[in-house]
Amino acid sequence: MIERIHTAESTTIAARVRRRLRSFEPLYLALLGLLAVPSYVVDSLAVLEVFEVFFLFFLWPLVSPLLDLALRRGTDERREEPTDWIHMGNWREYAAWFLTMPLTFLNPLVLAQDLSQWFGTGVAYVRHRGSFPDVDSDDQRVSYRLPFDGTWTVVNGSYDHDYSHSWLPATQRYAYDFVITDADGRTSPAGSGSAVGSYYCYDEPILAPADGVVVDVFDTDFESPRGGGLSHPLKRDIRGSYVVIQHAPDEYSCLAHLVPGSAAVALGDRVERGQEIGRCGHSGNSSEPHLHFQLQDHPRFELAAGLPIAFDAVDAEWPGARADIDEPRPDGTGDATDDGRTYLSAGQRVAPLEPADTAPSPDRSDAVENDAARPAAGSGGRLAAVQRAAFGTCVGGAVAVLGPIVVSRAAVALLLVAGVALAAGWHGWVAVRRTAERRPGGLGIAVGLGLVAAAVRATGAGTPLEVGTQTLGALAILGGFVAYAALGEFERYCLRESFPALRIRP
Repeated sequence: MIERIHTAESTTIAARVRRRLRSFEPLYLALLGLLAVPSYVVDSLAVLEVFEVFFLFFLWPLVSPLLDLALRRGTDERREEPTDWIHMGNWREYAAWFLTMPLTFLNPLVLAQDLSQWFGTGVAYVRHRGSFPDVDSDDQRVSYRLPFDGTWTVVNGSYDHDYSHSWLPATQRYAYDFVITDADGRTSPAGSGSAVGSYYCYDEPILAPADGVVVDVFDTDFESPRGGGLSHPLKRDIRGSYVVIQHAPDEYSCLAHLVPGSAAVALGDRVERGQEIGRCGHSGNSSEPHLHFQLQDHPRFELAAGLPIAFDAVDAEWPGARADIDEPRPDGTGDATDDGRTYLSAGQRVAPLEPADTAPSPDRSDAVENDAARPAAGSGGRLAAVQRAAFGTCVGGAVAVLGPIVVSRAAVALLLVAGVALAAGWHGWVAVRRTAERRPGGLGIAVGLGLVAAAVRATGAGTPLEVGTQTLGALAILGGFVAYAALGEFERYCLRESFPALRIRP
């Protein structure tokens, strides 16, 4: 058991409002918008369209940072919140992030992944029989070290709801964002500009938190050359370049936003605790270089439930603790478990007490000797191809839903065909140039887009199966996700049954 985080009884109105907003979870209200969906299919249920207004709550993640920044003005000296000592941006950075956000929503790959995260939260809810793991109920099976050496800062994330990375969707509930800061709480030198190389954490080694097997690697996403709120508009994955490692049945670590081309491991590799797996970067949905780290119960990011994680041998301090109060505790105590592990929270500066070059290796005498029995490390071969085709169907559905807003049905079909050509061309270019390892099942996206393109052409006006473009798109998203989820659960089962038994550290 651990003690929960508490903050000071603040005297300013702004601080009290910030505290209320921190505990507010409007995305639960956004789910009420789903009650309007039947009205799109059955005319007699048109009265349910009134629930569409609740979809506006999905915009809360866009509004809340700006509101917090406004309330935070003039409170830095008081340090009402544990993270107030960290300086990660001003109005210019937030404006850049906010103004480029529409490009993200128009990216069908990212939109499909965002929707899949929300659908996947429902799948995880059912998988856990109506509740999600938490610090009181989850039984962590493996001992984990911090995924880096040196002193880093927890800029986002906690085991506690109020300071969590994002309570919904459930996959990122217990995720952490790590950066390196100087004594003034800055992530780059004052006046250094927004080039990615100016950030302290950029290109720093990222380490495996425990022994395991690599079950997914993506190393070829795009990276913006600048931070300051900007991310690459053509990103192909929310996580950017990433590595997923299985450490035990139903325990996977995901290390995201890596420098493209920096992955030091390949699919199916065994990795040891403290081994370098890549470099900290700025790919994917990232406002500036940082490491996104999370522990999850599923190999598929979109279908996973986040797991709370307590780290071994951590030196933790609270630079943002006020001198006139004793909570949050400046020495980091109160977040320690009975066995000496530490739960981290936003605002802490942390460092591992276990150097990577002296990290001991566990006794693997009871490990499975024949890795060939593993189903292509869970993410390769035919299974990955079919999974990617299912996800490609979701992507094609997103194009079909958004396309009619600005173009005709025929133009939507052409866009889908162009997407097929781009996906196949990129896959072939990587294969010929061998600049990076091809993503398993990479051609599946092209197949999924092709299926939706054929459906758009076959269900047009005057055809026996006439269906509206947006209705067809919604059906493609739903059907593609159902197939993706079913295949994902089969993959999870295979990995559970075949994972080598690694002895857990004391």
